[in-house]
Amino acid sequence: MTILKSWKQETNYQRLFFAGFINGIGNRFTQVAIFSLLYDLTGSAMAIGMVLAIRMVPFLLLAPLAGVLADRFSKKILLICIDLIRIPLVLSLLFVQGTDGLWIVYLVTFLLAGGEAFYAPVRMSSIPSLVKQDRIIDINSLEQAMIGLVLVAGSSAGGVISHYLGLSLPFVLNGAAFLISAFILSKIRIPGRETMRREQNFLPVSKRIFYSSFAMITFIFIAVTMPLANGIDNVLINVYALEVFGMGEIGVGLMYAALGLGFILSSFFSSLLKKGLLLLTVIFIIVEGFAHILLSIVPVFPLALFVVIFITFAGGLSNICMDTVMMKVIPASLRGRFFGFIQAISNTALGISMASAGFFLEVFSPRELSLIVGVFYINFTFFYSLLFIKLNLVQEKKILLKKAT
Repeated sequence: MTILKSWKQETNYQRLFFAGFINGIGNRFTQVAIFSLLYDLTGSAMAIGMVLAIRMVPFLLLAPLAGVLADRFSKKILLICIDLIRIPLVLSLLFVQGTDGLWIVYLVTFLLAGGEAFYAPVRMSSIPSLVKQDRIIDINSLEQAMIGLVLVAGSSAGGVISHYLGLSLPFVLNGAAFLISAFILSKIRIPGRETMRREQNFLPVSKRIFYSSFAMITFIFIAVTMPLANGIDNVLINVYALEVFGMGEIGVGLMYAALGLGFILSSFFSSLLKKGLLLLTVIFIIVEGFAHILLSIVPVFPLALFVVIFITFAGGLSNICMDTVMMKVIPASLRGRFFGFIQAISNTALGISMASAGFFLEVFSPRELSLIVGVFYINFTFFYSLLFIKLNLVQEKKILLKKAT
């Protein structure tokens, strides 16, 4: 398989992968433990909702800044520093013993989310510098596998550890994960220019570049619209397990395991995604939409799990195609700022969507809302197709290279 061949040949990326995996597992441990801690202290689901809302804010504020720094300074040093800074932050949660320490939980949640907001665009913008251009699609397949593995292993193990070994251990393990991740990152060598000229434009995304690039406008439009449906997905997964099928917490865990398995399975098909990536993106989003429509009518929980696997399988494939196109078209000197901006707007849209899902569920049943989401996915592809028809990737890359110099 080409994906295994690319894995063996990209030793630098292997380190980035393992650092990201360990980092992600630790983050999941803390996320599960924080939810449990808040519920134990307050008995209120609203407190968990506040944490979810708090986590979205830093991406809007800090991700663009992280992108700017990624274009000006060493990505390797930035990633290591972000990991090390988060160690004392996550360990401070050990001091929360009662309701008088809730402010620590909210503050640390915000700061840890800020760390993620910095980490994500810096890490993503470093991938094209680490690997050969013809292997980027294989590497993006591995990225989807990592997301799935973290989702399955991190959430399930975090729940087991929190339940049987107490809420303190996940925070300690997360601190250790950050330290191990920083050590692995210290062994990475990112080739090419690691710092940008001081006189380079310090704006998150240059307006001159934005308006002159149809490709960038297209990518940003997708980054805004897709999360509007994805956020509702995240809420519906829990509602289907708890309300539609009455499977309780076990059902929620199985649903998230199915989500992760779909991403993992999508990573094995990179060898089939060599040409026509924009067309394939549209096709996979349409398939994802029809899968949501199918979810709205499934009669039993086991079948719903298979549909959820198929949803993220199709979604993972569309992510692989779109990420690969962006990494190949966006010049190295703009990747940090671009991916920082993408992280900011996509996570903001995701937060708005998740917040709106509660309102929509007051109006529509879960099955009706799932049907509506599926229709929205399919309708999105109409607009994406119109944009892709007009998009000349070779010409757009030349334009961006010229504007970036």
